[in-house]
Amino acid sequence: MNVADLIKNFLTIVIAVLGWIIAHHYSSKRDRRNKKREIITAHLIKAYIVLANDFTQRELQEETKAKLELLIGELQLFGSQKQIDLAEKLAQDIHSGGRVNFDELVNDIRNELRNELELQPIQEDIFWIRYKN
Repeated sequence: MNVADLIKNFLTIVIAVLGWIIAHHYSSKRDRRNKKREIITAHLIKAYIVLANDFTQRELQEETKAKLELLIGELQLFGSQKQIDLAEKLAQDIHSGGRVNFDELVNDIRNELRNELELQPIQEDIFWIRYKN
């Protein structure tokens, strides 16, 4: 085996190792990004369901108040800046005893989830139906 063959084999090994390192780096980065999206999406789905089912046009009981407190905290952790602002406004409205409107926050969460899940965007507000006992 001459020097040219040794250099050729060495370069082949170096290129293969560098290729593996680069592929591993980008694969790890993609996996982290996908896991982040999965966690955020799961929390936003939970927030949407809780807002849509537990709070809109219903009396706040102790259990639902605890859910709302947790939801506001989770939105501040996982939500977009707009969702954080809307959650803060919602908390202030509830605290002041004024009219509480969940629609804007619920619509924003729904729109982000639909975008993330690659579903067709919806422009209309949420349609609510509630039966009273």
